[in-house]
Amino acid sequence: MIREAVPADYAAAFRVVSEVIPEFVQTEAGFRHRQEVLPPEARRRAWVAEEDGELVGWGRAFVRYEESGGSGQVGISVLPSRRERGIGSALLEQALEHLADAPRVYTVARAEGRSFAEQRGFRLTHTGLISAVDPRTVDTTELDRATVELRTLAEVGPEEVFAVDSVAALDVPADEPPDRMEFERWRQTTWESPDFDFEASYAACVGGRAVAISYTALDPPRARAANAFTGVLPELRGRGLARLVKLAVIRHLAAAGVSFLVTENDRTNAPMLAVNTRLGFQPHGAHYNYVREPDALRG
Repeated sequence: MIREAVPADYAAAFRVVSEVIPEFVQTEAGFRHRQEVLPPEARRRAWVAEEDGELVGWGRAFVRYEESGGSGQVGISVLPSRRERGIGSALLEQALEHLADAPRVYTVARAEGRSFAEQRGFRLTHTGLISAVDPRTVDTTELDRATVELRTLAEVGPEEVFAVDSVAALDVPADEPPDRMEFERWRQTTWESPDFDFEASYAACVGGRAVAISYTALDPPRARAANAFTGVLPELRGRGLARLVKLAVIRHLAAAGVSFLVTENDRTNAPMLAVNTRLGFQPHGAHYNYVREPDALRG
């Protein structure tokens, strides 16, 4: 049975998504926050699939409100043991119907979901390479010689962090740039997210202001973390600042006993991939970004 999701479903939906996308570092509180914090213009809706009283599938659709293109985003997760029964197709049908007026709809698939997306009219646009490292194995002594001031994002504060994020994110390889980021919305969706630990996230400061940042998503019970975003102001790139803020994060996580740090970068983002390789990150899979455009939507 497919029905509209309600807040009481979030705990079970979180378990489904965590099983389907195990490399995604998130907490149940963070999952709930993502459902509740989207603004009205996102037009978010979600659905669940139930079999014999068990929640076995989750689908979500919303308008990408931080971008001027007006595009939609859908996400479909079905427990591996319940696939090949039409559950994913039924959830996707609901999501696409909700976004029927969007000029295009994006989704992200893991390797096993690529054929599902392609058979339903989605076209590959970008590939995100996932890599991981044990922070405890990384040599961070370079930080002891660094002349740049490194501070936690909690110390820097949301205004300075946003000033870097809103600029650095514009030219990260992506289907559409987040050219409509607004501070108050960002504060609600990102700064107030339970998934992010801003005591374990760092900024490099030049002239007394933040110019490079690295976010950390943290799942302490499982000793896991993610480099969720690392960005440097364009005029200060090429000076090793991304490496320094990532090293600061790694040192902090190692001291906290975190044994798994994951990150994702577009396969065309050669500078950041090189930084990660030098830090010891190893391949850990991939995510595939797809778009479904008007002709496919009508089909």
